[in-house]
Order: sequence, then structure tokens, then C-alpha cells
Amino acid sequence: VYTGLIERARANNRQGLPLGGAYLRYANQKMTGEMLPAAERLYAAETGRLETDSADARQWPLLSLGAGILVLGALAWMQRRTYRRTNRVLNHGLLAATAAASVVVLWLAVGHTVARAELRSAMVHGQASLDVLNDARINSLKARANENLTLVARGAVLTPDGSADQYEADYTTGMKALKARLEKADRLADDESGSAPVAAAAKGVAEWQVRHREARATDDHGDYDGALEQIIGTEGSTGQSFQQVDAALEKALAHEQGEFTSAAKDGRGALRGLPI
Repeated sequence: VYTGLIERARANNRQGLPLGGAYLRYANQKMTGEMLPAAERLYAAETGRLETDSADARQWPLLSLGAGILVLGALAWMQRRTYRRTNRVLNHGLLAATAAASVVVLWLAVGHTVARAELRSAMVHGQASLDVLNDARINSLKARANENLTLVARGAVLTPDGSADQYEADYTTGMKALKARLEKADRLADDESGSAPVAAAAKGVAEWQVRHREARATDDHGDYDGALEQIIGTEGSTGQSFQQVDAALEKALAHEQGEFTSAAKDGRGALRGLPI
């Protein structure tokens, strides 16, 4: 629906029809009033559930370890009791049972230690990067929506002090937040496959800002139709820059999701074969 409305706005703008602004306004209402809030709620719910599941998975199996230690203690007591009664230093059956129980307890302890480490790595590296990249994507969408609204409102909505266009101010705030998120994502990236799309997104943001300033200058000189083409046109527009940023963020998110999944699978693999 959103992309369809943008295409209608473009078509009407090319024909010089005022309906283009109406379609653009409706598209941005869909984005800011429905799509983004729904996406943020869904992401917050899924992130909360993931953090809860991860915390549960990283808890030590105290009951199992305690039961294993009690079994070892009982076996040691039985061997001592057998020795005192029969003077047999070793009882092969009890010795085998003690060895088996020791292996299981050790395997359980080591397995959960490795699993906890892998799950922590998944949360610290993969999930942290995913959080930052998702924030970046949301900020880019908000900035894009506010950029469109600067043309729709045409200065009718001002900041509380009346000194500037409210949507332009919101666009500037969104772009600053986007750049900050990308800088943090670059620091969190631990390989070339993770840092390359982040760098591409940062380059796209810089290009976007240049094109936005050019479009604002065009609008300030009274050429509304020209500014609209620079914002929502197909070639050399800020919309094209936004699409490049969004594509780079999608690639970065896919990579970090793969890293997270791999670390989580390694953690699960460490528990393979353990008795449950």
C-alpha cells in the first residue's frame, strides 16, 4: 500500500497534478501512524521474549548437578562400606558406576559452560548488533517520512518556538540518530561481511543529506515541483538514496542474524548427547 501511494504521488507529480501531495501525505500517515508503531511493538515483544528465553537457557542446571553429586557421594559411601566389610579395595561394579556417573556430571558441567559462553556471545555480539541496526532502520524510515512531510506541509507546521519547520527539525534529529546508530554498528561489527554493508549505509546517508539540502534549496527558491522530483523521483533523488541505505541495512541485518543463529546453534550443539 505504502509503495503504491508513493508511485501514485510520483505519477501525479510528473503530470503536474496537485493530487501528488495528497497521496504523499496519505502515504506518510500510513508509515508514521500504522507501519512504524506496529513494527516497533512487534520488535520489542520479540526482543523481550528472546532475552527471557536466553536467560532461561543460560541458567545452571543446579538440580541435575546436585543429583549427580549426590549419586557420586552415595557411590563413594557404598565403596567405602564394601571395603570395610570385605577388605576389597575395588569393586568392579561400583567402580564402573562411579566412572560413568563422573563422566555424566563432568559432561553436564562442561557442556553447559560451553553452551552458556556461546549463548552469551550470541547475545553480546549478534543481538547487540541486531538491536542497533534495527534502531538505525527505524530512524531512517522516520527521517524519510519527515522529509516527505516537509514538502506536504510546506512550512505550515512549526517548532514550538516558531523558528523552524517542525518536520525539517524532526528529519534532522532522525538523521543524527541514524548516523549515531551506524557508527555504533560499525564498532560492533567483528568482520568484513558485517562492516561492509554498514559502511555502504553510512555512504548512502551522506549522499542522502547532500541531495536533501539541494531539494530544500530548490523548494526555498519557489520550485515546488522540482523539489518534489528531487525527493520522490526515480533518478538522483533522496528517495533513491533512502532505498540504498535501506538495502544496505537489510544486508547488514541478514549477516548479523546469521551470526546470532550460528552462535546459538553452537550453544545448543554443546548440549547434544547430554541426558535430559
